[in-house]
Amino acid sequence: MQNIKKLYIPAAVFIITIQGIILTGCGSKTAPEQTSRWALSDSLLRTLVVDTATTASADNEMLLTGKISENEDKTARIFPMVSGIVSEVKVHSGDFVQKGQVLAVIKSPEMAGFTADQRITASDMATAKRNMEVAESFYKSGLNSQKDYEEAKSNYDKAVAAYNKSSAVLEINGGAHQTSYMVKAPVPGFVISKRAAESMQWRPDNTDPIFVVADLKDVWAMINVFESDISGIREGDPVEMSTLSYPDKTFTGRIDKIYNVLDPETKVMKARVIVDNPGFFLKPEMFVRAKAKRHVDSNMVSIPSRGIIFDHDKYYVLVLTTAKPGVAIREIQIAKTVDNRTYIASGLKEGERIIASRQVFIYDTLSDQQ
Repeated sequence: MQNIKKLYIPAAVFIITIQGIILTGCGSKTAPEQTSRWALSDSLLRTLVVDTATTASADNEMLLTGKISENEDKTARIFPMVSGIVSEVKVHSGDFVQKGQVLAVIKSPEMAGFTADQRITASDMATAKRNMEVAESFYKSGLNSQKDYEEAKSNYDKAVAAYNKSSAVLEINGGAHQTSYMVKAPVPGFVISKRAAESMQWRPDNTDPIFVVADLKDVWAMINVFESDISGIREGDPVEMSTLSYPDKTFTGRIDKIYNVLDPETKVMKARVIVDNPGFFLKPEMFVRAKAKRHVDSNMVSIPSRGIIFDHDKYYVLVLTTAKPGVAIREIQIAKTVDNRTYIASGLKEGERIIASRQVFIYDTLSDQQ
């Protein structure tokens, strides 16, 4: 054990001596100079995206409800102009029909009368024509007076007018189909309402149409606007809509008309939105949820949301300055965000320029120097 201690002590002394030399050498060196603070260079600035704070009306969104309706400008409500009994129905609700296609057949005594009137007037016209030709021949040969000829010609003209009238009445009511009235589609589209049924009696004074045919390539969305939202809506505003049937599909349109009348029971005002419907997804009576912009009179400073930094429950932006380091961290208060634009309650002025790319890197660098 004594031998071990002896060997150990010189070794310890040697280590301490070496350490002292090293420490002495280190102490003789001068301390390094501090590096200069970071500054925004012109070359880096040219690569950055910069936004400018602007003043605009602080629009936000309204959530509304509504219902799909057919476009009244492209809808035909069909009322047969004769009475009778429906003998045949050729289409059903939801069917697509072409212009002129027969929808139903009505057996009508009035049609029989129109057909008989045309035949009678046609016969009268032929008789009057023969009488006029005979009177003309006698007049030219001197066997008849001019007065007799003019009278025969007048009778013929009246017969022609009566025939044309009866033919027009028959044509308006579907043409020469004996005792049957053909209910035809005046426009192409879908049958969205059908009241016709076989053996049904139809009278011209019925208040409801026997068929309604609508072109659904574009439809109306009738939006309910509550009294508190009336001041914030404008004609021409874009509207986005969704439906229960297609929750992942968004339909867009613009407000075409505002009906400036409140419903006395629901206290809502209607706004009409025209919506393109190329795939016929939207159908009349379908419920929709709509999202529209709300207009307000006050103006606020706003910037694109991409330049905002969130750190420790606070919001910041990097504002370009003329003094070094050329950029400053500025805390802001956010009023609201609509789409990709943020409206600032305090902390920014109109015209100030905001860094909108690589801002987190620059923010961390400046924060480390503070």
